[in-house]
Amino acid sequence: MKKILMILLVMLLTACSSQNQTVDENAIHIGVLQLMEHEALNNTYNGFIDALKENGYEEGKNLVISFENPNNDKSTLATMAQKLVNEENDLILAIGTAAAQSLQQETDTIPILGSAITDYLDVGLVESNEKPGKNISGSSDYCDMAIQMDLVEMLVPDVQKVGLLYTSSEENSIIQAEQMRKECEKRGWEVVEKTISDLTMVDDTMHSFIGNIDALYIPTDNPLASSMASVEIVASENNIPVIVGCDTMVQDGGLASIGVNYYNLGYQTGVNALKIINNETTIDQLPVYFMDSENADIYYNSKIAEKMGFELPNEILEKGIDVAK
Repeated sequence: MKKILMILLVMLLTACSSQNQTVDENAIHIGVLQLMEHEALNNTYNGFIDALKENGYEEGKNLVISFENPNNDKSTLATMAQKLVNEENDLILAIGTAAAQSLQQETDTIPILGSAITDYLDVGLVESNEKPGKNISGSSDYCDMAIQMDLVEMLVPDVQKVGLLYTSSEENSIIQAEQMRKECEKRGWEVVEKTISDLTMVDDTMHSFIGNIDALYIPTDNPLASSMASVEIVASENNIPVIVGCDTMVQDGGLASIGVNYYNLGYQTGVNALKIINNETTIDQLPVYFMDSENADIYYNSKIAEKMGFELPNEILEKGIDVAK
């Protein structure tokens, strides 16, 4: 019996040793700090990982990933940022503005690549988009607000009053809100603006728009992206066309969007990570990546349109991508 146990123990130790040896001792170590859980940010991460894998870096072989997600809790976010820096990762991916800002407070040496961030310059992450000058660069989810308001007008040709909903603590949402207000002013549209401080306010705030607007615009706002189901219930019941900042927000309950595909954005961030990993450039010289707004995709949700009895224009049906689940 003892002999059998000894054999089993040797086999177990051998198996464990074999598993440990599968990770290259020179493996690249990448930390990931994702602000919260929702589909757009998840897609960003998946695109990033796929870009690395397709170029020879695979987790468990020559790549080690340390993943952290504080679910939008600011104190936990700071603790997780410290952890990733203390691990001395070769590079850290920051998904979301607050994630990048927390990491910025912890290190000025480890390369940090951001993604799902709208404006790197205005929030103080870089010295310029062309030459970041620090240890932070990345990919922007910015899409020209004029194009997004063109989509509003395409959907609601006689629009006069547009609702604007965003989270008051989201810095990139505040920047987008300012851009939206300026664009609406150019067109002579009135903006009915509402903010939330937490997700418990979504339902009441949505009800406050009823009968007061022709359409509602929600930018790429992380908390609201995670709460599109609540937005959709009120909007559909009261025939409010909701135009949003990205494809996954349409998939989760918005009517339409133009611009960002977060998987592609994450993939591009992965491509840029490879440039750092392979010593093709340094982070301070790597320009912030912006998608081409002129070639942005239109996304629509046919099920939401049907539920509302909303007739989508032929131009959207012909050129757009239906992301209804």
